[in-house]
Amino acid sequence: MTLLQNLRPHCRLLALVAFWILSVFPLLSAENPKELMTAACDNELRQRKQNVLWASHVERRTAGHVYREQEIDTADGPVHRLLSVDGHEPSPSERKQDNDRLRNLNENPKAQLTLKQNRDAQEKRVEDLLRVIPDVFLFQDQGKQRNLERLAFSPDPAYKPATYEEAALHALSGEVLIDLREKRLVRFSGTLTQQVNFGHGILGHLNKGGIVEVNRVRLSPGQWGTSLFRIDIDGHFAIFRNISKQLDETRSDFEPVPPDTNIQHALEQIVRKSTMFSQPAQGDIERSHESEKAF
Repeated sequence: MTLLQNLRPHCRLLALVAFWILSVFPLLSAENPKELMTAACDNELRQRKQNVLWASHVERRTAGHVYREQEIDTADGPVHRLLSVDGHEPSPSERKQDNDRLRNLNENPKAQLTLKQNRDAQEKRVEDLLRVIPDVFLFQDQGKQRNLERLAFSPDPAYKPATYEEAALHALSGEVLIDLREKRLVRFSGTLTQQVNFGHGILGHLNKGGIVEVNRVRLSPGQWGTSLFRIDIDGHFAIFRNISKQLDETRSDFEPVPPDTNIQHALEQIVRKSTMFSQPAQGDIERSHESEKAF
């Protein structure tokens, strides 16, 4: 009997063991955790360049109140109209304040320019952070959750942040969920596990314990939107100024809007839709007409 013949029974046994292991344990992604995170961030950046616009309902929680708004994306920034406060119709003063804001946005080129500048600055900050995320952290594979890959992340000691935003990002530890079919970010949840000092603490700091949470949902093939964004960070900046950043937003009822939607189109659409969220009484109809006159 040859050596090969002697090995064949053992090879069959090994093959059966290997088959059993593969059937019990889920297959790991072909990519290592950093490659998977890089692919997800690249796909987020690719979508942002497409400038696909959406309308949605937004709930903002701040100072103990819940504000519900209708929001429509435009190329120059999001336009929104107040729908309710704490589940009730806005008061006359709240409605007037909202109408005045929208009227100013409609008639004031400077307000429109400010909206665009804020949008462009925010987009640049987000894109800059998406580009560095794969290098800022060390990633560990935590296994699959159906079609999602769970990654734990912690600061990479070798990375040297170049900006305040990168320094804050670098101090986070937490977990990421990535959709394996489309290689997209589904959830990013992190906590500041250490105090972040700016200028060795002379310029300021962010307190340990702050949180950042982002959830993304699939809206159509290749298109994803943010359904939840929560941030709660505080600290001290400059000599006497306290800084506090609290934001708690959820988005739902996404609908696509034409890519050429501008501020004027968004304002017209918001006025039309705002009358659809309740069955108006006569007084509501009169207020609705007054709202339309605001534009």
